[in-house]
Order: sequence, then structure tokens, then C-alpha cells
Amino acid sequence: MTTSRLNLTLLKSRKLGCDLQSQFEARADRDDFLTAGKVEDIVGLSLSGGGYRAMVYHTGVLVRLNELGILPHIQEIGSVSGGSIVAAALGLAWRDLRFNSNGYAANFVETFVNPVIQLAGIGIDTRALLLGLLPGLTAAENVSNSYDRYLLHGSDLQDLPDKPRFTFMTTNLQTGSAWRFAKDYAADHRVGKIDKPEFRLSKVVAASAAFPPLLSPLKFYFEPGVVHPMEGTDLHRSPFTDRAILTDGGVYDNLGLERIWRRCRTVLVSNAGRLTPEIGAPTGRWLGQLFRTFHLVHRQAEDLRKRILFGMHNLTQRHVAFWSIDTPPGAYGISDAVPLPMKVTAEVAKMRTRLNRFKPTEILFLLQSGYAGADASLRSRNMAINEPAADIGSLTKICKDVFGHRSLQCP
Repeated sequence: MTTSRLNLTLLKSRKLGCDLQSQFEARADRDDFLTAGKVEDIVGLSLSGGGYRAMVYHTGVLVRLNELGILPHIQEIGSVSGGSIVAAALGLAWRDLRFNSNGYAANFVETFVNPVIQLAGIGIDTRALLLGLLPGLTAAENVSNSYDRYLLHGSDLQDLPDKPRFTFMTTNLQTGSAWRFAKDYAADHRVGKIDKPEFRLSKVVAASAAFPPLLSPLKFYFEPGVVHPMEGTDLHRSPFTDRAILTDGGVYDNLGLERIWRRCRTVLVSNAGRLTPEIGAPTGRWLGQLFRTFHLVHRQAEDLRKRILFGMHNLTQRHVAFWSIDTPPGAYGISDAVPLPMKVTAEVAKMRTRLNRFKPTEILFLLQSGYAGADASLRSRNMAINEPAADIGSLTKICKDVFGHRSLQCP
């Protein structure tokens, strides 16, 4: 017997330990790359981070999903940062949406789209930073108050629908794990969970979009006994069960995939996150290197998630449709993709990911890009047909109705 065969035999027969690799080996019978044990034949949607840019891009995506009749079939929506802003607005609007037999809500624009793009015309980050210099309030708390004032109006997690399930991702600075918030429970798998949390929705969104270090962190304080242990928790003790110190969900997972790819067989991913540009002569200064390195680490983590996602698709363990803000509709390989000018894709891919005011034309470009990207990706994966036919002209009308004809320069 060769050494390699002997080693393989020993591996199969050995007793599994409690180290990380052994924990994955113990779940090998699940026959799933992620060793996920609760995958169902349902549709999930991931909405990435990216500030107002992502918020408006994803709104264009949702307009097309509504037209195609896909929206009411989505049972899980996971979001981070800018994606969480639009997800919260959709969750609150859900009960008022009137879907017909084809899955189309005729009141979608007035109920959901208009309030979101109106927020995009209001800058909130600079004001939040300045007010955060005063004693008594942080910048993150000021951002939370702005979400409440302009979009979420005093709602909390219990105002969301049961279905679809909305999961808002944040990053726990104490544990390095994700704190996820939903209507049924909030949890960090290392600390424990809170059943039926009643946190203000604006605070949850602000935590998910708490871009470090300027708009971060945001603190949640828990009453004694509220956080219950779960299987595998190793930090169910003070101070972790007393409070959570949270930052942007994109630090942990900027695609918002964690809940979705573990639960859903069909995974739709809308990516409007920050791109990492090429630099011919990187700075040698410490601060510049620090920020450049941070962006590169972030990019590599996201690229690894993409490889895993597409690998699962190739293995037929998941059915994936992925679209990205930097990809023109014609790149998805369908002959009748929305004829979006290349300058639109180029411009939106360079747009800032802040929470400052966006011009009406910028909002229109973002809506068009998300709409066209989702349409092309879904049809290229045979998850939708072009019925009703894609028409970005409707987006121009939406913007004109909200911002006025004179403020909009159409492409």
C-alpha cells in the first residue's frame, strides 16, 4: 500500500476533532459546498452595499422584478448598507402593494419607488458628521434619525411582513462576526439571539450602513436575559450579551449573501458596491497605503465570495443570476438587451458611494443601469422572458414626475 493510500484510509477512519476543519467534515453528508443544512427550493435576493448609489441602483432592479412578476415569488431578501435602505423601504411598503394574478403591483412606483428616490435627493452624511461633533449624539445616530424622518417614519422590525423575510446585515466589532436583524429574531452566532426584536428600523439600517470610521459605530444595548444562547455559541456572556457595537455590514459581507445562499436554492444578486480602481503609481504615504490596502482586502474577500457563488452554480447546488453596476447589459449575451448607452454604465460605475445628494440625472442613470442589468442577467439565465418588454422610458417618466422636467437632462 502506498503512503498516499495509507493516509487516505487513516483520514476516513479517524475520529473527528473539534477544530474548524473537523466541524466542516462532520457536515459532509449534507452534500453542499457551504455545508448548509436548511437549503430550500425558494428564491432569495441579495442587495449589496454602496450608499445612495446602491439604494437607487437596486430600486431600478426592483422596478424590473415587479414588471416581470418575480417580486412576490421572492421569499428571502438579504441586504447590507445601501441595500438595507431600499430593503427597509420595500418591507414597509409591502403590505400596501396590490399584486395582480401576474405578480405585478400597479401601485409600486407611488408606494415604494418615489419615496426612495426622493431620499436620494437629500444629503444626510455631511450634516450627520457635523452634528456628531456636538455632545450627546454621534454621527451614526444622526444618520438613523434622518432615515426615520425622511423614509421610515418611526417603524420598527415588527412592522415588516413575515414573507418575504427581510434580513439586515451588520458587522459586530466585538466578535468579528455578523449581527443580523430580522422580524423573527436578531442574532450573532457567537453570542446568541433575540426573539421578536423591536428595534427601531432606522437604527438597524443605520448600523447596516455605518461606513467606518466616519459613520460608525452604532451601539445597541440589551436588557438582561434578552439574548438567548444558540447551538455553538462561545461568547454568550457579558459584555457581549449586554451590548453590540456595530459597523457597516459590508465589512463582513458586502454582497449580503450570508443568509441567502445558505437558505435559498435560487440566488439573485444585485451588486452596486464600490469598485477598486487600478492605480499606476500608488502613494507611498502611510495613510494612502492604509486606505489602498483596506480596499484591496475588501475586494479580495468579495471576489472569493463570487467564486464560491459561481462554483455552486456550476455544480447545480444553486441557481444563480448575478448582475453588477460595472457590467453593460450587452455583456450578458442576449441579443435584445436594453440598449443602454455605454456612457451610462461608465458613469454609474464611477459614482460615489456616499449618502450625499444625487442629481436627478444621476438618479435616472442609476435606475436605468439597475433595471437593464437585472433584466439582462435574469433572461440570460433563463429565469425570465422579455414580457412585458423592457422599457427604460418609464424610468424617465418617474424621475420627471418627482423632480420636474427642467431638472432632468435625459441621456
